[in-house]
Amino acid sequence: MGMLTEDMTRLNEEIQALRGDRRAFLMQLSDDNRDRKRVARATRADRLGSIADLKSAVADTLSEVSTELCGARQAWAGSGTSSPGAGAESEKQTRRVAAANAKGKRSETGRKPVPARMKRTH
Repeated sequence: MGMLTEDMTRLNEEIQALRGDRRAFLMQLSDDNRDRKRVARATRADRLGSIADLKSAVADTLSEVSTELCGARQAWAGSGTSSPGAGAESEKQTRRVAAANAKGKRSETGRKPVPARMKRTH
């Protein structure tokens, strides 16, 4: 019986060691997961900041283009038309386009954007 007792003792020690290893592995997974969540939050915040900067840059560019278009329309209205209200109408149109651009309803050319293609269902 001495041999059976020794085998059972050794088996019990191995089981305890494996349980400890499993516990340590789960703790390591938990720590790694916590670290990944922190990195994901930081990355997300960085991405959102970049998107905000990009939106601001696009809005600035649209404003500049709108201003340039207004100047071009006024130049064309002043040189090509003899009616006094043509310049004012051109400026109104430019303001409407700029307002629509600011709301995101129109492209920088002032035209409505082309709708996205509808997904096909089979």
